Parts: sequence; structure tokens; C-alpha cells
Amino acid sequence: MIKVNLIPIRVARHKYFLCVLLLISIILSFPNVLLGQGKPLSTQYVGFLPSVLLEPYDTVNAVEANVLPLVYEFRWGKQNEKSVQVRPIINYRFLKNNSGISHLGGTLVTNRYLVNMFREGFWLKPQLGGYYTHSYNRLDKVQTMTLGIELGAFMILSNRFSFSMNLQPGINYYPDPFSRSFADAKNGFKPHFGFIFHVGYNF
Repeated sequence: MIKVNLIPIRVARHKYFLCVLLLISIILSFPNVLLGQGKPLSTQYVGFLPSVLLEPYDTVNAVEANVLPLVYEFRWGKQNEKSVQVRPIINYRFLKNNSGISHLGGTLVTNRYLVNMFREGFWLKPQLGGYYTHSYNRLDKVQTMTLGIELGAFMILSNRFSFSMNLQPGINYYPDPFSRSFADAKNGFKPHFGFIFHVGYNF
């Protein structure tokens, strides 16, 4: 019985990771039709990303905050228009009888800046990205994988500082029977939608 139950989970997980790799490939191979001869973006970025989570499953009714709200980005390309971001997740849950460190994990983002969509050197630059998040809730014993796209804007505040905000439509995948039962996701999937913003230093 155990082997029979694990087979579809492994197949679904394999297909899910193939989708992650496909999304990354599409983002990074996006044509450079909007590149010009303007000033390139800085090669690296470190930002502050405040994060508050309302549990996607209503059985807990808890609020969580990331105690390591940082984002690191490395950029490359003709105008440093391609990038990879890393965002750690260490969430603290605020709940009357069960507070403590809950979600542990991280987010990997592949990103493209449309640097000259409006005009060269313009302060506002649209961005398109794909993200993958893997987290484990150690309090509820729930594992979640999220795949989605990020649509947003990168705003230059000064020579070194910038502000970004993004929408995050995507889908959650719960890979094991307990996680699916806890999240009330019979087929393992649930829709996801988020909004993030971060401000930081470019160097």
C-alpha cells in the first residue's frame, strides 16, 4: 500500500520540477528587443523585503512574519538585465498557544528587466520573472512548493538605491498525503497569489 501511494506523488513532483526548469529557461531566453545603449544596472543588489504570511489553509488562523527579510540579487547581460534572486524564509508564527519558528525555506527567482521599454535611462523599468519557493512548516509538519511568475516594476530612487514591487500569481503544490490533508488540497494543488515589495542598495 505504501509503494502504491508514493508512485503518483513522485511522478507529480517530477513533472513539477520540469515546469520549474522550463519557466527558468523561458525567462532567461527572453529576446533582447528592449535593450539599448543606456547605462547598465549594477551587478549586485541587497534589499529589505518585509514579509507577512496569512496561512493558506484556514485551519490554523495564524499570522507569520519573516525574521530574515532579505533579498540578494546577482545580475548579468549586456545591461545587467538578467538576474537571479535568493530570498531566505525563516518565519515566526504569532499564535496564542503555539508561537515559534514555523516555515523554513527559500525562494529562487529568475528575472528580466525590460530596461528601455519606455526610453533609455528612464527611472521606471518593468520586470518579468519566474519564482520557485520550497518551505517546510515545522510546527504543522506541512511541506509546500510554489511555482509562479512575478510581474512588477523596478524604480530607481538614486544612484545606489531602488524600490521594487511585484505581483505573484502562482500555484502551491503539497507533495505528501499529510500536507494535502492539512491544506485541504485533495489533488495536491492550490492557487497562490502574493504581493511583495523591497527596497535596497545596488552595487
